[in-house]
Amino acid sequence: MKLINSAILFSILFFSFLFVGCDNSDSVTPSENHFEAAGYIIKNEADSTVFKVLKGQVDNLIAESFTLMFADGSQIYSIEFLDENGDNISVPDEEHTLLFEMEDNTFANFNITEWMININLLKVGKTNFRIQILHEGHPDFTSPYVPMEIK
Repeated sequence: MKLINSAILFSILFFSFLFVGCDNSDSVTPSENHFEAAGYIIKNEADSTVFKVLKGQVDNLIAESFTLMFADGSQIYSIEFLDENGDNISVPDEEHTLLFEMEDNTFANFNITEWMININLLKVGKTNFRIQILHEGHPDFTSPYVPMEIK
């Protein structure tokens, strides 16, 4: 009886390893479409850089916070990404999407179209935001929360 139970257990384990081994997804090796970014820049409609984050640090030479003027109304910004050296690597392919997340959503509504953010300001004040690049249900890039001010 013990021999039969051992044979059944061995068979179950063997087939379990066989099915797991045939899976094409590799959780250790990143997919070919993984987008490596170390930071980002935000540009206004005039194509001027208004905010920059690299390796989790805000570039205070450009601005200490992502500042928007309430009197200007709805505003459109583009996002471009940076490598470890701060060089522009543009934006990922169409398999990726942008997520713009504020800690307090009462300050603004926003609409994302590809790599453009249309921000409709609702009130004056300060909050924090972060940016993520999503791919196949997970983030390839997540920035830290950084300051945002609406004057």
